[in-house]
Amino acid sequence: MIQYPNMFKPLTIKNTTFKNRVFASPVTTDRIVVNGCPTQECINAYENRARGGFAAVTVTETFIDFDRAARHDHSLDIVSPHLTVHHIESIVVLVEAIKVHGAVASIQLNHVGNANHPSIIKDGKNPIGPISFVREDGIVVDEMDEDMMMEVANNYANAVAAAKDFGFDMVMIHGGHGWLLAQFLSPLTNKRKDKYGGTLENRTRFPLMVLDEIRKKVGTDFLIEYRMSGDERVPGGLKIDEAAEFAAMIQDKVDLIHVISGLYHNHVQSKAFSSMFDPHGCNLDLAAAIKNKVHIPVVAVGGFNHLQQIEDAITSGKCDFVALGRQQFADPEFVNKALTGRTDEIAPCLRCSCFNPLAPDPNKRPIMKPFQCTVNPKSCRELRLQYAPKPISSKNVVVIDGGPGGMYAAITVAERGHKVTLKEKNSQLGGLLWFTDYDCHKDDLRRYKESLKVRLKRLGVKVELNTEATFELLKDKKPDAVICAVGSEPIVPKINGIENAKHALFVYEEPKKVGKRVIMIGGGLVGCEIGYHLAEKGHDVLIVEMFDDIARDAYPSHKEALMLILEKSLRIRTGVVCTRIYPNGIIVKDKDGKEIFYEADTVVYAVGMKPKKDVVESLRSSVAMFRAIGDCVKPAKVLEAVRDGMFAAMDIL
Repeated sequence: MIQYPNMFKPLTIKNTTFKNRVFASPVTTDRIVVNGCPTQECINAYENRARGGFAAVTVTETFIDFDRAARHDHSLDIVSPHLTVHHIESIVVLVEAIKVHGAVASIQLNHVGNANHPSIIKDGKNPIGPISFVREDGIVVDEMDEDMMMEVANNYANAVAAAKDFGFDMVMIHGGHGWLLAQFLSPLTNKRKDKYGGTLENRTRFPLMVLDEIRKKVGTDFLIEYRMSGDERVPGGLKIDEAAEFAAMIQDKVDLIHVISGLYHNHVQSKAFSSMFDPHGCNLDLAAAIKNKVHIPVVAVGGFNHLQQIEDAITSGKCDFVALGRQQFADPEFVNKALTGRTDEIAPCLRCSCFNPLAPDPNKRPIMKPFQCTVNPKSCRELRLQYAPKPISSKNVVVIDGGPGGMYAAITVAERGHKVTLKEKNSQLGGLLWFTDYDCHKDDLRRYKESLKVRLKRLGVKVELNTEATFELLKDKKPDAVICAVGSEPIVPKINGIENAKHALFVYEEPKKVGKRVIMIGGGLVGCEIGYHLAEKGHDVLIVEMFDDIARDAYPSHKEALMLILEKSLRIRTGVVCTRIYPNGIIVKDKDGKEIFYEADTVVYAVGMKPKKDVVESLRSSVAMFRAIGDCVKPAKVLEAVRDGMFAAMDIL
């Protein structure tokens, strides 16, 4: 019996049958498209999602022209007039890679309007939009006249026709997130005084023109999706009442409506990409409001990663489909695992800003790193892993300690055919992630930890708890290889009276002993997140930080989301150094040398971790093939530990 019957109920629209109700949303192809041509890595990535069971897989943002429509140069190109034979064949192969697994192949088409940059525009002209204005960066935007509107509408129609010719089953028109069509629809960006601005009827005139030209070009049988913001979630922006009215206007021109929210250029505050602090399915009510106004299927988008929530959303009639974005990176097998009863193996998306992986060290030059997923190190490395050498023979492998890096290493070792024993000195697996059982905003990370435990069990990995791996033990067992993941330990700051403070994890270990007024010494990511947890539990929290900024080690988007909630939840004092800790408070010294006393019932600190290098070195000579990974090499995030665990395991041949 299928556990989620409505999620797996097929639905036919015109001549196309969708095998279930879960779509793979258009998500980034950064660095896997070269000169507009999909690379083999790109093809593999989309094929993995199709193979994983999604009903439809949508190729991400593709521009209707590369004159004024584009905002970057790493988009797929289906419209240029002189595409090479290799380019054309690569797109055909991409489409085939999606369709052969029973998924419907779609592609998202977009024009960014006033968000364009002159460096992308080939003729050197200005960006275009509903109105003329000077952007904050000094770039002039030209107002579109009717000739420009018709040119753009024709470009949309031609791009849809091209997609159809390449074999795509349907096309998604991006009419949300503040791009060109949304710029006309929104009262925030459309201040025109003619028949294309002002009233809702006028503001919809250009988007309707685009849809009409598309239908003239490809007919009524070809499936058209429309992606729109149900609420831009900014003052003066589009609201759900007008969004629902617009949806009713287009329902006879399109076949499905995808409901998103927010603006790309204000994506954290407007929930264009929900953070871990936002509810899952944050746009479901918007989708339901639009569903009540239209007779065509509605797709809800926005932070879904719970199967039961998806089932309930469809069962309730609030939407007909749910589309997953970042979750498809976290686990491309999401749908198949649900279908085959392996729900406890699903790796949930943590919504930890994978799409914005900027190097977080503020003292270094900002570097945009390749896309990475914390819970799935295979994501966007499909091609590299495809050609990884296979093991020569089965080895006996010992993995020391079962934090996330150690568990993932053991999983990978077992999947590659080796015999593996995981030795954990504590009574449970998870390493430092034990705290997720208690933190009110780390449920997804807790679920990930539990999914790793399930995978270990199903792979038959021998787990020995309460077992410390010593040099003597390893010499006696004589494993062929050892992966050491013994982790790190808290740095204890050298502050007078430090005996009156506890490490920050104490708040999870002994929550009843935490007083009403809490001071957190250290405003890094750990200190900030634990401080927020305490504030949510009703404590009066003060974070003190020696630098002028907090959460300096957080990725930019996550930091922005964190700051929004911290500013409302607790007090922050930066640019001060704690010089003394008393049982009832602390003394800090500011930049001018002034000393200030802050009262507290409990003082905790989070000033970093240090690797257990002494443990590593005591074990290193126990075996010839020895690899240390994760925090015992250099304290970092779960992402690095899991990634290093996978690659260390793959090096055992």
